[in-house]
Amino acid sequence: MKYWTNHQARTNQTTEADQLNAELRSSQSAITTLDRTQTPQQAYSNTNMVTNAVRQVWASGGQPAGTQGPLWGSGTTRGEQENIRATAADTLATQFRAVTYQEYSGGWRTAHTQTLTGFQGGQLHIEWAGLAAIFPAFQQTDNNNHPPNQKRMRLRISVAGVVMAERLGTAKSMDSFRIFGSGLYPQGDLTVEYEWRFTPAGQDDAIVFTGAPAAGKHLMQAHVFGCKVLAIARYR
Repeated sequence: MKYWTNHQARTNQTTEADQLNAELRSSQSAITTLDRTQTPQQAYSNTNMVTNAVRQVWASGGQPAGTQGPLWGSGTTRGEQENIRATAADTLATQFRAVTYQEYSGGWRTAHTQTLTGFQGGQLHIEWAGLAAIFPAFQQTDNNNHPPNQKRMRLRISVAGVVMAERLGTAKSMDSFRIFGSGLYPQGDLTVEYEWRFTPAGQDDAIVFTGAPAAGKHLMQAHVFGCKVLAIARYR
């Protein structure tokens, strides 16, 4: 059903923000039931509503908070992407288990999956924060006779298989990131996927150590770690 916005005639018919906001509020009310702004005062309160009737929150982390903290996962790898933690990269003292081109050929990888159980239909806001490590020096290629292959760690959040938010990603050697998005979703349990995608190898990228004493050792390329996520639903 189309909700037309009522407004007074304006000079030169200049668009006003309130005109768009009014139509958006009407559409949201039609999708997610009655808007609370249209109900009598004190019609909804803590004394006459059940738990999660108005809003609901899901967050990574666990108990006890002193040992788990807000990071996703558990154990010694909590907060990390575990799609590729190459043991070959850990054979050099200056490296740690991370993405190598010997094990990563490109494409999106799901670092973490979160189920929003009991979602009742309405507005959903999601945030993902963490750290990413890449090596910009490698973008100059091994022998410096090819065009640079700029390295980036792309990130995105998908809800029920549809992308909610996507970021071009970090480009520094060590950088923090925060990606967030919002949208209207129907009632039912929702699956949220937190995904990363690293720049594929170029024609002459440095993928192995070429000097002594570690010639042939695989070079780590990137890693995502220190991750925590938060989802907030607002029901109308």
